[in-house]
Amino acid sequence: MAVSPSPSPFRRFAPPSPSRREREAARHAERRGKSKGEQGFTLIELLIVLFIIGLVAGAVVLALPGDSAALSEDADRFAARVAAARDEAVVSARPIAVWIAPSGYGFDARQDRAWVPLDARTLPNQDWKPGTIARIEGDTGEGEQKPEDQGRARFWFDATGLPNTPVTVVLARGANSDRIVISATGEVARPK
Repeated sequence: MAVSPSPSPFRRFAPPSPSRREREAARHAERRGKSKGEQGFTLIELLIVLFIIGLVAGAVVLALPGDSAALSEDADRFAARVAAARDEAVVSARPIAVWIAPSGYGFDARQDRAWVPLDARTLPNQDWKPGTIARIEGDTGEGEQKPEDQGRARFWFDATGLPNTPVTVVLARGANSDRIVISATGEVARPK
């Protein structure tokens, strides 16, 4: 009679066989070169990616120009172009006007007792950036506005480069404002 070995209390049991879905997932992972534990992203990896996206978005927001930068750019451009209009009046020996409207500004030349638009190649008209509001402080010396002025305020430089009157142009955008001062001597300045 053969004695069968008695079951050992330390006998190892085989793990339960994997389900069909687990076998397919393991086979798919092997084809991609990953083991079963490497099939997705960990929480740490996702948090790191979100942190990097947040840093990049913050840098982009900080790099965008705000109201102050756009206003300063408008004021710089306007002051430089007014000074160029003054110089054009001296060089061409004729009065050059600067007109300011809610939508932008431009330049006219005096010809046969009338203001005519200045050649666009010399000093083209310019629109304000959206949100910029302009107004002139002080008397422009024009008296009553005429219907053909279309809401424009105007001052001009004579053939010697002197303005018809000292004026201050105030540009505003949101809570920010900037001033461009045209003195009685024709100096164009942006006081800080």
